[in-house]
Amino acid sequence: MYAVILAGGSGTRFWPKSREQLPKQLLKITGQGTMIQNTLDRMTPVIPPDNTWVITNENHALETCRQLKPMGFCPSRLIAEPVGRNTAAAIGYSARILSESDPDATMAVFPADHAITTLEAFCELLQRAKTVAKKGHLVTLGIKPLAPETGYGYIKQGQALEDGAFKVDRFVEKPDQQTAETYLKESGYYWNSGMFVWKVSTLLNEIKIHLPELHAQLDALATNTFEAKGKYPYRMLNESGRNIFSSLKSISIDYGLMEKSNNTAVLPANIGWNDVGAWTALADVSVKDSRGNVIAGNVIAVDNSESIIQGGNRLVATLGLKNMIVVDTPDALLVCPKDQAQDVKKIVEQIKLEKRPEAVTSMTEIRPWGSYTILQKDANYQVKRIEVLPGELLSLQSHHHRSEHWTIISGTAQAQVDEVSHNLTRNQSIEIPQGAKHRLVNSGESPLIIIEVQLGDKLDENDITRYEDKYGRA
Repeated sequence: MYAVILAGGSGTRFWPKSREQLPKQLLKITGQGTMIQNTLDRMTPVIPPDNTWVITNENHALETCRQLKPMGFCPSRLIAEPVGRNTAAAIGYSARILSESDPDATMAVFPADHAITTLEAFCELLQRAKTVAKKGHLVTLGIKPLAPETGYGYIKQGQALEDGAFKVDRFVEKPDQQTAETYLKESGYYWNSGMFVWKVSTLLNEIKIHLPELHAQLDALATNTFEAKGKYPYRMLNESGRNIFSSLKSISIDYGLMEKSNNTAVLPANIGWNDVGAWTALADVSVKDSRGNVIAGNVIAVDNSESIIQGGNRLVATLGLKNMIVVDTPDALLVCPKDQAQDVKKIVEQIKLEKRPEAVTSMTEIRPWGSYTILQKDANYQVKRIEVLPGELLSLQSHHHRSEHWTIISGTAQAQVDEVSHNLTRNQSIEIPQGAKHRLVNSGESPLIIIEVQLGDKLDENDITRYEDKYGRA
């Protein structure tokens, strides 16, 4: 069996922690790892990492590979989408690529940002779903409702099948409160989890029947897919493929296929599951204090109850809050009632309308070689803290509008300026003149940390010319 992890996401629901360039599946929201690391890890007893595929936006491909490769994931099994076109396109494209190596494969599909706490039951469920799928069914995992939830779609079971599964009688859109309460009282209704298991051949045939326009483009997408150059040879589309993918209709697999097919089955899933769709989900998947608060970071909280308070480096002090959300980051602070958590995306929409950067980026930017954090910025200067991981290096590059000054804080660096190489250690500095070709290498075994001071009349990340790059960006 193979897995396909859907790692889309626009960074809106968990703003300000998440941003467009760093959506929540790449963050540590629940557990020790990031959400996508946790997703890969929980499947390992049933589906090994080298049988797992990931489809994500091309802007997140390098960081996704960096997070998953140490866990045994093969970067050539990451598929980069040029734009988001919803789940039907992502799943269909992934299935077509998978069919090239194993046309008879069984394929399980999982969102990258769910939390599952009952791992043994989850793995047993996947084995049963595989058995049902091999008999030609499109299997969806249905979560037994615990409350009259109006935020999920529902599935009504029909006649019984083998291995505890049922034919799907119908899919139901998100209900109102009264209808949800009725579903909870009646038996045979399940939350639609967005997790699926099917044979690749069955899925592609159903797409041909119900989504013929998508099916007609899948061969062309596969033909126009190639492996990127660099450290992480993930799969991406050439210009023709990008144009084809961008022209696809944006439609969900539920609406485009599952609601129309006669071969759908629901397998009841009695597991600890949460789709982690908003900040309020932390109350369900995190440890709470005696007054029902979920508190993390540098926080002093007095007389608060049923609140979610997430601090960062600076002190956050709260007093007398009830049913509130407070999330602090270096460049943005969110304060809102818990019952409006689903509307956080409206704030992001407003930020975008005002063309502010906080919707897209944060003060810390992840790069394939490590990260940088903006410490201070003004019209003619900028100060950054740069961290380069052991064995990694920045591209050979130059800047037209700025000079740079590097000071080593910790670690060992090899700095190239034009044709001259310099070995630097703690408390040593070097000047990078405007226009000079330069690169920075971590030549040690621990993280390299430097302070970079930029001076110039244009301080822009686009002011860069790359000549060589380990990660295929030149």
